[in-house]
Amino acid sequence: MIAPRQSLPFRFAHFSLQLVLRLWPVETRHWGQALAAELDEIEKPFEALQWALGGLMLFTRASASQFLAWLKLPAGSRLSPASLLPGSAAPVLPKRSRLFSAAILLATVVLFFFPQTREAISTIRASWSGYRGDSSDLRALRNLAARAEKEEDAHTLAFVALVTPDPGRSARLAEQAVTLDPSLIWIYASCGPRPDYNPPPKNGLARLLAADPDNAFPEILAAQVISQASYRTLLAHGTPTQQDTEAAFAANTDWVSHMDRAFRAPRYDSHFNRRWQLTQEVWNRNPNLSVTLIFNGLWAHPLPDFLSTKTYANILVQKALQANAAAHAEQAETLLLEVDSFGRRVTDQGELDLEKFLGLDVSRRATIALRDLYQLLSRTSKSQEAAKRLQLIDDQRDVLMHSFRPMDELRLHALERSALRVQLSAILALLLAVMAAVCLVALEWRSRKSAARKLWLRRVVCLAADWAPAGLLLACVGLLWFFRPYAEILRSAREVTTASAAWHFMHFEGLFALSSTLGGLEQLFTPLRFWQAFTCALVALALFILVRGLHRLKRA
Repeated sequence: MIAPRQSLPFRFAHFSLQLVLRLWPVETRHWGQALAAELDEIEKPFEALQWALGGLMLFTRASASQFLAWLKLPAGSRLSPASLLPGSAAPVLPKRSRLFSAAILLATVVLFFFPQTREAISTIRASWSGYRGDSSDLRALRNLAARAEKEEDAHTLAFVALVTPDPGRSARLAEQAVTLDPSLIWIYASCGPRPDYNPPPKNGLARLLAADPDNAFPEILAAQVISQASYRTLLAHGTPTQQDTEAAFAANTDWVSHMDRAFRAPRYDSHFNRRWQLTQEVWNRNPNLSVTLIFNGLWAHPLPDFLSTKTYANILVQKALQANAAAHAEQAETLLLEVDSFGRRVTDQGELDLEKFLGLDVSRRATIALRDLYQLLSRTSKSQEAAKRLQLIDDQRDVLMHSFRPMDELRLHALERSALRVQLSAILALLLAVMAAVCLVALEWRSRKSAARKLWLRRVVCLAADWAPAGLLLACVGLLWFFRPYAEILRSAREVTTASAAWHFMHFEGLFALSSTLGGLEQLFTPLRFWQAFTCALVALALFILVRGLHRLKRA
């Protein structure tokens, strides 16, 4: 029969008490030693386990009590301070307890769990990079794509395909999205983000042309693939003239075929509103997405090829003039009306101001030629109608040119002031966070050696440890308060149904002011500002020395 003291329960109880005895607080360690001594008097294994369990509970209470007492002390202090050397002074400590600092920092951390705080921090961080994106945005896109592939979410895959900067990955994700949902085939026309030109995938563009034959926009994209290569060839031999460009493009029959079908197509749809509706859907389902992805999603939407469009319009106008010179006035009128009809469709059905401006420009070129043609044919009424039409086009162009500044000056200045307060609050919060972390760690890991010659530095560290956490909390609260106008801009952008309205809300209505304000702040750190501040500091130091010397002389 196994002896009680050699049984497994007794050995486990003895081992557990010996272990906690090593970790027991010094002030109450004699309690643990008494418990361990009493354990040797117990003979029954079950009672030994109960005794060990009671010892563990007592150890937990003692440790918690010691930890609470430690929290009530200032940072850098100990429960059992070492005896001071004769003649040495007590160490300088902060006035606030660790518990106070921990409570303030915990309240600051809780703020970061609010959606408004995360949105503000994400937007400000994006503004610091000029909304160009960074590695965290790429990781977010990869995670979003991985989840969408797992859930077979075609719309999310399409969104990632439209905003990812990698053309190869964009084409692969677009293929997966269209396979899952064929109605998303329009995304092939939206791939190829600006400012760098990336042609849409060849197979995807061919499928889009077949699926949407009545739309002029895919035909213009197909023509742009050809015109870009041809124009680069012309640039390799010098700066081409307009005649050189027209001749080179007209010599390519594929380019002419695409542009002819584009000018004859009954519809013009660049899918900008569809893209925004897709972006809005994914954004509302994933509210933590960086505003950089949303902002660049609007910015990167491809525009119609201005070069191809204007070049083909000029070619048709030149053909019309040649036909009129050959006494084929009806053919000339038909060609010019075709050009004007295409310009009207782009103006009426275009979703971007730049598209409308392009349509008006094409119509203006055709209308001028029509007015001159009717004057040569002595068709006074037709010539007057063309002149009125030309005046209407000019008025519409003026309206579009002034539509890029829709805000009144008072609101603009108010948003600029808010942007300055937001950026200063964010910078202050960042500095205070670093200061609080460095000072608290420095106090807890202080050197045991006397450092009287660094007493002033320790006082500064203690002062920062006292007030930096509270300052950090106030800076974060102020940041949320000052960010309210921009939170309203983002909320409005989430609700609008058109891409043009969203673009105006996010760009012209002040969101971009957060980034432009940094330019004014950076001016404070230019070499000129540095030497101005340095000179002022030297003058102030000289005045201080002079006033101090006069004061000492007067006292003497």
